[in-house]
Order: sequence, then structure tokens, then C-alpha cells
Amino acid sequence: MSPVDIWNDVLVYPLLTLLIIAYDFVHDFGFAVVIVTVLIRLALYPLYVRQIRSSRGLQELAPALNDIKKKYGSDRAKLNEEQMKLYRERGVNPAGGCLPMLVFLPVLIAMYSAFQQAPKFDGAALQEIVHRYLPFIQVGIPLDSKIDMTAHWLPWIQAAGRDLSQSDPYFILPVLSGALQLVASVMAMPRNPPKTDDPTQRTMQSMTYTFPLLTIVFFNSFPAGVFIYYITTTLFQIVQQYFVMGWGQLPRWLPFLAGVPTPADHEMQRREQAAVKEAEADMEAVTPGGQRRESNNGGGRRRRRGRKR
Repeated sequence: MSPVDIWNDVLVYPLLTLLIIAYDFVHDFGFAVVIVTVLIRLALYPLYVRQIRSSRGLQELAPALNDIKKKYGSDRAKLNEEQMKLYRERGVNPAGGCLPMLVFLPVLIAMYSAFQQAPKFDGAALQEIVHRYLPFIQVGIPLDSKIDMTAHWLPWIQAAGRDLSQSDPYFILPVLSGALQLVASVMAMPRNPPKTDDPTQRTMQSMTYTFPLLTIVFFNSFPAGVFIYYITTTLFQIVQQYFVMGWGQLPRWLPFLAGVPTPADHEMQRREQAAVKEAEADMEAVTPGGQRRESNNGGGRRRRRGRKR
């Protein structure tokens, strides 16, 4: 079996099967793409939440990481040791944000392949593909007909005589996908970004604004259906970030959002208050001379910390 056959059997044809089944219910290929995209995002919801929280944790650690690099920059082993120690203390996994991307990219490429291959199959071939994975499912596509890949709610594509397997003639979907990607990226940035001299952090911040533009310029010829997938998954991401992280830096560009609370605000305030209380307790446990008081409260605090460790 060739690598192309393996790729098709593992990702492309299962994805195409889901699209065909969804199309059989809604009779609109655009809505079928939306349904399948939402199902994928729901299945991967815990993974993406972990990614968002990991990304936010790394952003909050940026000043401390910068200090460690300044202190141990010449000692690579000590630098790595101190960085990992900081990650453990704060409960942050530096690789936590990579796994969702390892899932997202293959699915995106498989979606592109599915839109390239679907117009080549007639109903009989599509039924055969579905039966490979779900032998008990019967789809309503006539055996001697091709699947209708039209999105009836995108009139400018229909007016140009195109379907979702072809590119958007007016680049509306690519521009919309780039704009939404920019919104999601800005929301992922902390509202009060920590100052850092880390070149990696600066590169990531610059990519926030340049990558959406690159998407529009270099990928505008992709099938329109791929952009429906991308737009839907980005909207889902924006909603997730709204609940988990809030507006991020979006109020810098849309000031009216600064006065609109989000579900994430309460959790952020709780964490900030907990950090303040812990700092105050540490200060109260230290005498003016710099020695810890041997009070019952202080001893109890140390014992609690010992048990926690």
C-alpha cells in the first residue's frame, strides 16, 4: 500500500465519509462542512482548552523566564534546569500548546484533499467509500451522479458558476478567514502583556499580525470549502477563548469591549486575589529583620507547605 493510499484511508476518506453523511441530512455541502467542523472541535474540546491555558501560562511566565535567561544564559544546563523548575512550580507544560496543532494541520490538509477528490467520484464510488467505515449506512446520492458541492447560502460563488471544490472568485472567504484569525490571535494575547526581551516572544507577537495576511496572500486559491472549515473552526476557537481567557488584547482595537465582562474575568480575579493573599501572608510571616516569626500561624503555614510539597 502506497503512502497516498494510507493517507486517504486514515484521514481523507473518513473525513469525506462524514461530509457525505452530513450532506445526506442537510442537502447543502456548505452546511455539511460546518456540521463536520463543529463535531471535530467538540471532540477535541478538552485538548484545545488545555492549549489555550498552556499558552496563557507561558505568557504569564515570560518575565520570570527572561530573568532566568539573563542570570544563567551562559550555562545551558543550569538554564534548562531552572526553566523546568519554574514550569513545575507554576504547573505549566511548555509543550501543552503543540498537540492541538499536530491534530489541526493534518485535518486541514485532509480537508483540502477531500475537496480535490470528491468531484471525481460518482455516487457509486462515494457509497463504496462510506461502506468502508460505516457498512450499515446508505446515502441518497444517485449511483450515476456526482455529489452537489454547492453552498446555496454563498450566492457570489453560485453566481460565478462555481462550487466549494473551487476557489472563491472574489476572495471574500479568504479575507474573512484572515480577519477572524487575527481576532483569535489578538484574543490569545494577555490584556497586560509582560515586558520581555525574549526574541522568541517578540517573533510570536509579530506573527500575530503577519500570519493572517500570509494566509490571504498565499492560500487564496484553495477550495472555498476549505475556508468554510477554517472560518468555522476559528469562530469556535474565538468562543472558547472568550470563556477561558476573555477578550485578551482585543479591547486595544475595540475599546468598547473593555467594559464588557467575560466569564473568564471572574476566574482571573480569583487567581489574582489568591496571589495577593499569599504574598501578604508571606510578608506577615517575616519580621523586620528578615527572620520568619515562630508563631503558631507561621509554623502551621510552613507545615502545610511541607505537606503540600
